[in-house]
Amino acid sequence: MAVDLACAQADAGHEVIFASTRGSYDDLLRAHGVTVVDIPEATDAGGAARGGWALLRLARRRRPQVIHAHMMSSAVQAYPVAKLTGAALVTTVHNSFDAHSSLMRLGDVVVAVSEAERQALLLRGFRPDRTVAVLNGAARSPRESLPLDDIGPLASPCVLSLSGLHPRKAVNDIITAFSEVVPEFPEWHLNVVGWGPDLEPLQSQVRQLELQESVHFTGSTLTPKPLLEAADIFASASLADPCPLTTTEARAAGCAIVATAVGGVPEVLDHGRAGQLVPPSDPSAMAQVFRELMGDAKALEAWRAAALEGSEHMTVSRVAADYERVYRSVL
Repeated sequence: MAVDLACAQADAGHEVIFASTRGSYDDLLRAHGVTVVDIPEATDAGGAARGGWALLRLARRRRPQVIHAHMMSSAVQAYPVAKLTGAALVTTVHNSFDAHSSLMRLGDVVVAVSEAERQALLLRGFRPDRTVAVLNGAARSPRESLPLDDIGPLASPCVLSLSGLHPRKAVNDIITAFSEVVPEFPEWHLNVVGWGPDLEPLQSQVRQLELQESVHFTGSTLTPKPLLEAADIFASASLADPCPLTTTEARAAGCAIVATAVGGVPEVLDHGRAGQLVPPSDPSAMAQVFRELMGDAKALEAWRAAALEGSEHMTVSRVAADYERVYRSVL
């Protein structure tokens, strides 16, 4: 999200400096006119101190009007730098369920990535007059210009899961739901896109369910758009999700969407009008939606059209415009 925002801001004519450890998107940032500066990673107290000192030297040279911190460690580093240089500090809370996210209140204004997350922050004591919501969006991302990953064509017709493979994403629930309907629809496939510590347990689950011919693990991707456009159904079973970028991308790609009603997901899906919402930890509820979509071509197409309708609100350009209003409010 930080990469998308920086590219869009530079495209709009702003001077943008992206200060972080080296990453996969550095060349993309530079292609959009963003200055990329390497900052030591804050893996320990020494690294945090070196990173803070490097950030201070950078800010003294470039005199930014706004410092925007997306990580808790960077918020801690940026706070004294902003005070010493007179910059406004904006922080974005991407994971409010993390206990350390309370550190993000160091910002002059704190941005939640959905209204649901803003309400969660207010319940934790964040100030209402300094906490705003900017709904995430990743459609028409600058990342779409990257060379395509060599994942290959998806087995189809298909359900697509796109996320990190760790417990909070509950991909195991998607596999369980798919296992309930595949006897009725043996031609369908489930493509699991992503990487993470749950990979081996999920592969074991697939073997135990004897779904090796129907469930495919593709690995991770930096270019999800073609995969989403090739999918029929996008599924997300997250147990907690402030506002997943993948669901905004799935809307723009025209997938029929089924997702758990957690965090900012209902807002992304227009509270059930752009995609079907199910309770978390309820694979049978998700299976029932799969059954309806797989068994009724007209229903599938209707939900694909519903996802596309209004999806322009999920664009990176809209997110950048919203953040510009946030910046101006503190300048």
